[in-house]
Amino acid sequence: MTYKPPWLNLICMGVMVASMSADASAARSVAAIKADILNLSQGFIGQGDPDFSKQRTLEVLVTELLAAAPQPPVRDRMDLLAGPWYQVWGPYDYRGNDRGTVDPKITVDEIYQVVFRDGYYYNVNPVRGKDRIALLRGEFQLVPDKPDMLRVRFTRFPGNKGRPADIPIWELAALAEAGKLPAKTTIVPGFIVRWFFGGGALREVYTDADMRITYGGDSVDDRADEHIYIMTRPAAAAGGS
Repeated sequence: MTYKPPWLNLICMGVMVASMSADASAARSVAAIKADILNLSQGFIGQGDPDFSKQRTLEVLVTELLAAAPQPPVRDRMDLLAGPWYQVWGPYDYRGNDRGTVDPKITVDEIYQVVFRDGYYYNVNPVRGKDRIALLRGEFQLVPDKPDMLRVRFTRFPGNKGRPADIPIWELAALAEAGKLPAKTTIVPGFIVRWFFGGGALREVYTDADMRITYGGDSVDDRADEHIYIMTRPAAAAGGS
């Protein structure tokens, strides 16, 4: 048996305690940064950002968050990415040319995106002034030379007449994919969506169990056009899709 002097044990214990304290401090730091991002985003609800000033304010915190919690490539985060997400704040305009403006047809405090592991997602939101839920479907692929990027193309744009009283509206995404919407209607025919809606890119910069930060843009190579989205898990969601 090798003899260890008492002072060596004390040093080892000190190193362990210091390491545990550092880990706890880092965890608190990430939680505090996330809280600041969420609070700031909530203050922006309903507002556009044509001059990117709100986005730049958020990006200071996002940079701090990524330094505290570096992210692996998006392919290694797919299990975290899957499931429903509530958009706390974003540009609010998915189809117009004036990115950063508020689309008058969108109910800004009820925008969801539901990501499926099989390579597609749905944007889900009520249409303001109409008794209808919109479900825009997009397909995504990994971009080999850009580890945080997803290339997107839109494929269908169905809707549901009325709002089911017994399920959250994000659950309509799985029903739409299965062809089982309770009151399906077509908002835009599929061939028009595929021809004219085109697609774009999502740059997934941060994902954990309850927060997602992504940028949406028209091209995987053009970051000047990117707009930030701050998302959290819906309170009633009980896991991924």
